[in-house]
Amino acid sequence: MGKKIMKNEFNFPEPKNLPNSNIILPHFLVGDEAFSLDTFMMKPYARRVAKNDLSKGIFNYRLCRARRVSENAFGLLSQVFRIFYTPIGIAPETCTDMILVACCLHNLLRDGFLESAQVSVRQWNQEENLPSNFVSLRGTGGFSNSNGLDIRAKLTDYFMSQQGAVDWQEQHVTRLV
Repeated sequence: MGKKIMKNEFNFPEPKNLPNSNIILPHFLVGDEAFSLDTFMMKPYARRVAKNDLSKGIFNYRLCRARRVSENAFGLLSQVFRIFYTPIGIAPETCTDMILVACCLHNLLRDGFLESAQVSVRQWNQEENLPSNFVSLRGTGGFSNSNGLDIRAKLTDYFMSQQGAVDWQEQHVTRLV
């Protein structure tokens, strides 16, 4: 997945307008400070910078709220499959299969289809031409792509505008400072 994203072969959806605006931006993933800023990866501003700038603090807060969605999803998965609570001491290829199996089983359990399902994750993986292993999207040294800087600046402005602001964002961010 990471290699496809880096080569611009991942097939993200076409760029779209931000809600209630004519600002068109590409789709992207959200990450924390460890990731490199790029057109496909948004990361927060440095804390020392955001502390002195309300708009950057609000951007960080809104990005953090978005990131919590994926963190909560992983939390739900780890509640069912306790293996994710500890470091996993297996080969990366096996770990990839284990994650796919856990996701499939979790969905089957939620949908109530586990009793009647005949799922072969390896076969599905091969049929869908999925990579044999997940590739990290972490960058080297945290450098930023200039297009990523532009997208982050546009999002920051949008979150401060009448179209993109939410009523409670300033109160919450000023309480954190």
